[in-house]
Amino acid sequence: MATNSHRTLNLLGAVVTGVHDQLASAVETAAGRSGALAAALAMAAQYEGLTMGTLQRFLGISRPATIRVVNLLEDEGLAVRRNLDDDRRTTSVVLTEAGHRDARRVLAARRSVLEQLLPESSKEERAVLDRLLERMLTTMITHPARGYEVCRLCDISICPPSRCPVETAVVAMEPDAPDGLLTVPNETST
Repeated sequence: MATNSHRTLNLLGAVVTGVHDQLASAVETAAGRSGALAAALAMAAQYEGLTMGTLQRFLGISRPATIRVVNLLEDEGLAVRRNLDDDRRTTSVVLTEAGHRDARRVLAARRSVLEQLLPESSKEERAVLDRLLERMLTTMITHPARGYEVCRLCDISICPPSRCPVETAVVAMEPDAPDGLLTVPNETST
């Protein structure tokens, strides 16, 4: 026999599935590209000098797949690679003006989908929802790498690291790590 808590879980599952589908469709349509390319645009636009290794962490894909994503962005005139050190071991992805334009469309499409979910919610309802979402996000972060993947389409101007529950969870797992989710010591991926 189903209980109210089972119903809550079922409703949550339906919302998560529906929102995922809407977000995927909206950002892919806005970018005119797959989800990985759309996420790469969003992250590279928000983090100046995003390294290939950090981009790989955000996308949750292999190194060769990350290289293919960046190759496609370069081929379309949306990004260029820059070496960050003399020995060429660390490479960053820098968006062109066209890449920044596409990234703004991706983030706007994401925001539009999410705004439609809560059209008439009160300040109190949003505060309760914020607390629940923060708790859910913290629970989802079972490993620091998961934080990158979860935040791959986030608008960091709205949820900066100092207020981010994902950042807090990652720092709790790696207390000796430098501040900031994207600060990766000794990164040497190209």
